Amino acid sequence: MKWGVMILAAGEATRMGNAKMLLPFKQTTLLGHLIEELIPLNPNIIQLVTGHYHDLIVQSIKSDKIQVIRNTGYKAGMSSSIQVGLTAMLNTCPEMEFLVIVVSDQPLLSSAVVISLFNKQQQTSKGIVASTYNGINGTPVLLSSAYFTHLYNLTGDKGARVILQQFPADVAAIDFESGELDIDTEEDYERFCKKINEEHVD
Repeated sequence: MKWGVMILAAGEATRMGNAKMLLPFKQTTLLGHLIEELIPLNPNIIQLVTGHYHDLIVQSIKSDKIQVIRNTGYKAGMSSSIQVGLTAMLNTCPEMEFLVIVVSDQPLLSSAVVISLFNKQQQTSKGIVASTYNGINGTPVLLSSAYFTHLYNLTGDKGARVILQQFPADVAAIDFESGELDIDTEEDYERFCKKINEEHVD
């Protein structure tokens, strides 16, 4: 099986006012920690899609296992980043069978969550496996190659959730309660740091 992970990190993070994916976390950054969780899974490709903070992000990357592509049209919305990233991934790995899309501001995303996506796919044979939190299906999400064309049909600031809504019969889900925690504002980050300190998360 050939598969890849796409990390979306192209936005301006306007509510935060700086590169939120580069905020400190553990011994690295939010993005660095995510990468550390993904590399041991040994996907055929890890594609990082950058945009507004491209230069800062590139400077922070310590691994040669990450393929970085800059979406110069990131202001067109998330759909443009997905499409730029997918094109680059298929150029590198044209036989890719599954794509996992992750975002760079879910700090508690772990390798175990991605493994759960694939386990659920094997159990159900569904073409899409999403993560459920707060009563919604969201990222990280696994899609089979049957849906790559539909990713290219997305427009504006819309992600894979549109496809989940279009094909509910082919969607399975895993529980990822910590997925509700994302970092959009300084207050979010402060609450997150406090939560981590209180729980002594390793």
